[in-house]
Amino acid sequence: MTAPRQSFATTQWTLVWRAASDDSAHAKPAMELFIQRYWQPLYYFARQQGLSATDAEDATQEFLSENLDGQLLSKADPIKGRFRSYLLTAWRRFLIDEFRKQSRQKAGGQLKRWSLDVAASEAKWQQAEFKNRQPDDAFTLAWANTVLEQVQAQLASDYRGRGRENLFKLLWPYLTKPIETSDYQQLSSATAMSQSAVKVALHRLRQRYSETLRAIIGETVDDPSEIDRELSELIEALKRS
Repeated sequence: MTAPRQSFATTQWTLVWRAASDDSAHAKPAMELFIQRYWQPLYYFARQQGLSATDAEDATQEFLSENLDGQLLSKADPIKGRFRSYLLTAWRRFLIDEFRKQSRQKAGGQLKRWSLDVAASEAKWQQAEFKNRQPDDAFTLAWANTVLEQVQAQLASDYRGRGRENLFKLLWPYLTKPIETSDYQQLSSATAMSQSAVKVALHRLRQRYSETLRAIIGETVDDPSEIDRELSELIEALKRS
């Protein structure tokens, strides 16, 4: 790993640099997380650009496979700002310059195929909330949904590790919606906790949700001040869905 990349090892772009690292022990889990977070936004953008489901999947697979060699990630420059913007620009260029020219030639080759649940993603894309959007908007909405899913998964894992998975499941529906006195009574009965303890537990969950959301978004921006901008775009994308 080169010196310039090491100098950014503690910045918000840590995830990106780890994925481009020559150290496979760090690169593999970082790359898997990178793919989990971004493959659906890439796929939806391609579909909105007019590619068939098969071509969109092939393009996404090929684009992701290029990252195994660090070609995309090693060229990423944190100074330029948000990784999401950098990725979308690279994806546009790829669809024009690479996939449309070379994918047919590469058919039947040794292309690495990632395990992607394309069928489920295609079913989501068929819904009006995606199909009626411009490609950039579809990409942003898919990114927003993926980020929220990862926040939920991380919190669920944290609570499970502390033996409080049932509490998490009971409190999760009230994360963002108003909660009535009767709800506290039901939760108190279900958890064998006092209503005051339930209120504290819900407050802590909301606090941890906010912290986790900011942390996940912060992994792919250079300037911490960009986190609020990303949050605003995430919220706007969800409002328009």
